[in-house]
Amino acid sequence: MVPLRLMLPCLSSSLVVASLFSESASSWDRFQDIPRADEVNAASIESRRLVTPVGTRSVRWDLDAGLAFVRLDGAWTVVDLQTCAIRDDASDLEVPRATKRPRAENGRGRWGGPARGRQATRVVSPDETWTAVHEDNNVLLIDANDVVRPITTEGTDRMRYGTASWVYGEELDQSSAMWFSPDERLLAFYAFDVSDVPDYFLLSGLTKLRTTVMDEAYPKPGDSNPIAGLRIHEIDSGKTISADVGEQADQYLYRVAFSPDSRFLTCLRMNRLQNELELLVIDPETGTSRTLISETQPTWVAHDPEMRWLQDGRRFIWSSERSGFKTYELWDIEDGLISVLGPADFPSSSIVEVREDPELPGGGRLIYSGTGGAHPLNVHLHAADFDGGGHTRLTGDGRTHSSFFVAPDLSATVAVGQAWDAPPSLMIYCAEADDPLVLTTADVSKLTESGRRPSELFEFTTEDGAETCFGRIHYPRDFDPSRRWPILVDVYGGPESRAISNRFSVSNPMTEFGFVMVQIDNRGTEGRGKAFEGATYLKLGLTDLDDQAHGVKTLLDRHEWLDPERVGITGHSYGGYMSALAVLRHPETFSVAVAGAPVTDWRNYDTIYTERYMRTPAENGENYDAGSCVKLARNLEGEFLLLHGMVDDNVHPSNAWQLASALQSLDIPFEMQFFPDSAHGIYSPAFRSAKWSFLVDHLVDSKPDAP
Repeated sequence: MVPLRLMLPCLSSSLVVASLFSESASSWDRFQDIPRADEVNAASIESRRLVTPVGTRSVRWDLDAGLAFVRLDGAWTVVDLQTCAIRDDASDLEVPRATKRPRAENGRGRWGGPARGRQATRVVSPDETWTAVHEDNNVLLIDANDVVRPITTEGTDRMRYGTASWVYGEELDQSSAMWFSPDERLLAFYAFDVSDVPDYFLLSGLTKLRTTVMDEAYPKPGDSNPIAGLRIHEIDSGKTISADVGEQADQYLYRVAFSPDSRFLTCLRMNRLQNELELLVIDPETGTSRTLISETQPTWVAHDPEMRWLQDGRRFIWSSERSGFKTYELWDIEDGLISVLGPADFPSSSIVEVREDPELPGGGRLIYSGTGGAHPLNVHLHAADFDGGGHTRLTGDGRTHSSFFVAPDLSATVAVGQAWDAPPSLMIYCAEADDPLVLTTADVSKLTESGRRPSELFEFTTEDGAETCFGRIHYPRDFDPSRRWPILVDVYGGPESRAISNRFSVSNPMTEFGFVMVQIDNRGTEGRGKAFEGATYLKLGLTDLDDQAHGVKTLLDRHEWLDPERVGITGHSYGGYMSALAVLRHPETFSVAVAGAPVTDWRNYDTIYTERYMRTPAENGENYDAGSCVKLARNLEGEFLLLHGMVDDNVHPSNAWQLASALQSLDIPFEMQFFPDSAHGIYSPAFRSAKWSFLVDHLVDSKPDAP
């Protein structure tokens, strides 16, 4: 590689001047010119065809005859459910007619998907009679004849109707701000006061003749938050009322929806500490409200519970973590809790099917996925009756499962089962048989012929002995244990994320550059229960990063073919934060890092996300400092590349500028590249080129591979 003095491509003069402050020389090649890039590209293309997918789109049941009909490769395979064996004499059997599963209606109307962090500006009523429009901070109602009726007129930049704010969209998934009742009599909408929320300003048009200012009411930890209210408009009378959402203004209101029968408006209310969540039930005629469900947690409460209405419009299924694990409950909107669905001693994943039948205990049955087996990463299918009894696990141990089809009487389940060392198989579990029947297994002969390897699952105990964490190792095609291999950790690691499952997968093509790639799910990631997830509470960048470092040290102790002198780490967003912090908090382990769009100090990020896990700097200043890349900048010893988009309205560029300034003031060499037209996602080809050039240069080409 030919060394160059600057990382930045052609930028505006102000950015070039800023780049001169970077203290180290730098070099990067176009991606296609990096050594072994051809092998990486070939492996990427090849990966798509190395494992033949398995599965079926159709399963039909004849329970009177005790048979399952599974569509495979255009033909029907018939399975005897008593023996769990394929019927060879089934060519003359009549295939049962298909039955449709009922789908729940949410009664919220249709709306166009907004940009990330934003709310839809147009919502169409369920029968398309009306369209609600957010325009100039007000709400308009348009009928089928295009007649416009203003609903509000007093909206301003600081008092907004029919919209929320970026932080609500980004952190609470609130992509809607106007809601029609299913009977089209009512329109509910947000009244959002951002008067006291500080603005953050960005310059756009950095590559044009003149720039423009982008401003956003963006609350940072400890700042004043938006104040959310709800209005309910009766379309026929033109009357608008305010909903009673409580006297506490400093709270979050979201997930607004009418009940299927239009009798109630519901929403979630969460306190600012985010350790208490309530389901409010509002009378849309009067605006009065009551709390139906309340859940508190010692850390943070899950802000996104599942909620599925039943056909009677009164009862609904709700997910809760009050037991320490995500568990399903059955509620009545007027009478309260009916039952807990399942044993509540393992993490559930998602609702697969809801069966309502008056002949079943409690009038129905929930079928859902979750762990609950011998291995904490294996997903199984479970069933529970609406009365809280009859829990049954429908899949066996040894594999993780997906793509479920369940017999009406639970006598059999068709699923795809796999493990890191077992290719995907389409299987049927029969209640009357001890072992499942494998119907077909993915063809991996091309994988074997290619010389590529599946990635491997590994586990380790955390340094304090409290938990078991899991990770994956990815190998290059020419892996040879007689050589010393550099390690690249690919990281995200933030709360409510997950990278590791017990699935069969081909090793990452990027390993063809010449390193072993490692992924680790540290404490704080999801799917393992509240205690595992909450281990990073008030300590972002501490417990989670310690687990990453200890996982790498464990692998180094186990495998002599891993080179402890060449350990790199890279990631984006929270992964960028973990990467930057790794070379500052654990320089004894990590010697190379590429950080994309990192939060460099949690004081820079938004209130909802940051305070959920860290509270405010006034309450937790010591750990804000302990996890701050800016505060720890003097610890940098290794090679570090910082990448950021200049119009990033999520993780602001000031994060990168603060870290760059701290390193420059300490005269510590590092490299950086900024992208004038990029937001949080950086799609410039130079981003990929700079990142992988840097990693190959400092990990693969830095020393011979011989031990």
